[in-house]
Amino acid sequence: MQKKHLIIGLIIIVLSSYYAFKNVSVDELGSALASVKYMYLIPAVFLVALTFLFRALRWRYLVRSIKDVKTSRLISPMMVGFMGNILPARAGELIRAYLLGKKENVSFTASFATIFVERLMDMLLFLILLVFVLFFSADTISGGNSGSNQRLMGYMIKFGWISFIGSLGIFLFSVLLQYRNEWAMKIVRFCIRPLPARWGEKIVGLVHSFTDGLKILKDIRAFLAALLLSVGVWGAMIFTYYPIHWAFGIEAELPMMMSVLIVCLTIGIFISLFPTPGFLGAFQAACVVALHDVFGIQKAVAASYGIVAWLVAMGFIIVVGSFFIIKDNISFTELAASRGQAE
Repeated sequence: MQKKHLIIGLIIIVLSSYYAFKNVSVDELGSALASVKYMYLIPAVFLVALTFLFRALRWRYLVRSIKDVKTSRLISPMMVGFMGNILPARAGELIRAYLLGKKENVSFTASFATIFVERLMDMLLFLILLVFVLFFSADTISGGNSGSNQRLMGYMIKFGWISFIGSLGIFLFSVLLQYRNEWAMKIVRFCIRPLPARWGEKIVGLVHSFTDGLKILKDIRAFLAALLLSVGVWGAMIFTYYPIHWAFGIEAELPMMMSVLIVCLTIGIFISLFPTPGFLGAFQAACVVALHDVFGIQKAVAASYGIVAWLVAMGFIIVVGSFFIIKDNISFTELAASRGQAE
């Protein structure tokens, strides 16, 4: 299965990279990269760090329903987990849950449930921003001489609806697990009825363990605090692209707020739909779609923007993640093995 995920990921990287860099010469790309004012990337790196600080603070509220863990002790599994996304099939989420469970002696399933709630919160903020962009800049996205922008707007709307329906269903079932556990378990048992008895028992046990990680849904104050920190996460993440706009000197050509939001949301859609190892390829293609296809920025500039923005985010993750791997004496073999054990 891991080999299959790797092959699929590599194919998507090749196809998305082809789209991002098609008709862009090496000279054009080199010229665009040479013209970047790299000094502006310093505040971008700072904002990436601020994003992860908000993530760690939010995760503490989510984990607190299982065990009270200091924020400082959550940073290592979080950063190593995010670094683990360079492995196929977004393995970082599994690694992160595994490392937290190992470090703090909590079950993997309960640990993973906190990350699950975190992703639901991220999706909520994403959908709010998507509605904002589609409401206030529909003309910008759907404009242009070709139908590509209109198609992009259609894809964004479809993605939003599918995400909303899926997230709402998952959230309601999670609430049911907490407040009407017997009803929820009846649904689970009905769904697993065709499976062998031993599989069914294992699934029921996993659902009970998963329910422990969802206890924050009963702690309204902690839940609201985590939501507020989610606003901080997305605010810092969005503002990360402001200094990168300035670094490329494109801020004067674009409606600044909307262009930054559209870049951020397009990247979010692409890396969700095409979870390549380390988001490579999908990230660059998203930047080309947002900057070149929507706003008409020269493709070489849009492609080089994708390279630099990716290096700012992933470079920070890899450097900090590597630091904690060395500090906590975690081997890459253990990371790969932890993914297998988690699965």
